[in-house]
Amino acid sequence: MNEQSRAEEDLRVIRTLMERATTYRAISAPTALVGGILSILSAAFIHLSDAPGSPLGRAVGPREFAIIWLDVLFLTVLANAFFVWREAKSSGRPFISSGMRLALRAIGPNLIVPLIFTIWFLKIGFVGAIELELVVVWAVFYGLALLSTQLFAPRSLVLLGWVCLLTGVTVPVLANTFEGVASDVPNLVMGVTFGLYHLIYALFTWSGKRGAAGVQFADE
Repeated sequence: MNEQSRAEEDLRVIRTLMERATTYRAISAPTALVGGILSILSAAFIHLSDAPGSPLGRAVGPREFAIIWLDVLFLTVLANAFFVWREAKSSGRPFISSGMRLALRAIGPNLIVPLIFTIWFLKIGFVGAIELELVVVWAVFYGLALLSTQLFAPRSLVLLGWVCLLTGVTVPVLANTFEGVASDVPNLVMGVTFGLYHLIYALFTWSGKRGAAGVQFADE
């Protein structure tokens, strides 16, 4: 009975999340914008770090590379928490809702591998300068995390998950090709995946929101 009750509760929460897909898409747009801008700025900083006159005056090391991108992740998660809290407060819902708990349960397993790999990288892995492997793990499992919410997430978020996943699995295959385009392939991949993709997502999400508002106004 407990398992049946839990399944029924999950179905109810999923139905509620699907009904609020437009709301969560609206929340994800500013989060994507914040994350995209921070990623582009970070990628530019890393790229220019060894240029004459740069603040560092040397190339960013492997461990520093990981720490910079973890800072971007922290600030983006913090921004997302603020947007979720603001929406929950305006609608009179609790911040940690049943929907959030369900989403975290879906996403959680996809964070185990990148978490362990990142800890290993920061402790000893950075010595081998394998930033590309780290970036592939981040991109692939970020895509899988987004795809794990496809039962209740907006289709645009699921599409973003597929794009990140496919980019991650393509990088090792085309690594030699990428090296002919950029001297720092890991930084390029991070800038594109977590920067450019999220800026495009935010742009199209906001455009779709305005279009939906226009249709609703016309119907009224």
